Amino acid sequence: VQELRDAGYLPEAVRNYLALLGWGYDDSTTFFTTEELKERFSLERVSRNPAIFDEQKLRHINGRYLRELDPEALTQRLEQLTGRAGLRGAAAISQEKMSTLAEFWALSGFFFDGPVDDPKAFQKILGSERAREALAHAREALEKVEEPWTPDAVERTLSGLLEAGGYKPREVYQPLRVALSGTTVSPGIFETVALVGREEALRRMDQALARARVGA
Repeated sequence: VQELRDAGYLPEAVRNYLALLGWGYDDSTTFFTTEELKERFSLERVSRNPAIFDEQKLRHINGRYLRELDPEALTQRLEQLTGRAGLRGAAAISQEKMSTLAEFWALSGFFFDGPVDDPKAFQKILGSERAREALAHAREALEKVEEPWTPDAVERTLSGLLEAGGYKPREVYQPLRVALSGTTVSPGIFETVALVGREEALRRMDQALARARVGA
């Protein structure tokens, strides 16, 4: 049980999953609160066939429970698991992409510790002149954003850049994502840019551009 906790599984999700090993309430219901399990579970409906542990199904159930947590509850659980504070903003924009609590830091740790060092991702995404040009144009456009620095403001700015520069979304968003996070996977790009913050986002873009030009 402790291994499952350390892996980021919620107790209520594990209870739900374990109850389904050899038991079913009906042919369609999969998700039960603990109170519902107390009311509906019966030994008469337990199968005699041996149960098989399916971690993918457990991850699916756990992800559903994670997405249904309110932001405060999710933040509290993440802070307990990671030992870090001030995670609410990152937790809110990462929630839809997580299947376990343990996935949070790999997805969003860059908000707190800076971009991760992934040379392969950096070279793959920022190794071309077109990508460096797109990132430079994104930096110029974002520098002109006036307060408030919000996901909506970032989206309007980058959408305007796509239209004006004839870029496809991935040609701008992936170089920007790698510049800010160091990897090709992050929460939504508009939310990511906004949460990193204006000055820090511009600083990380400058660093990525300088590094990319040296390696060009």
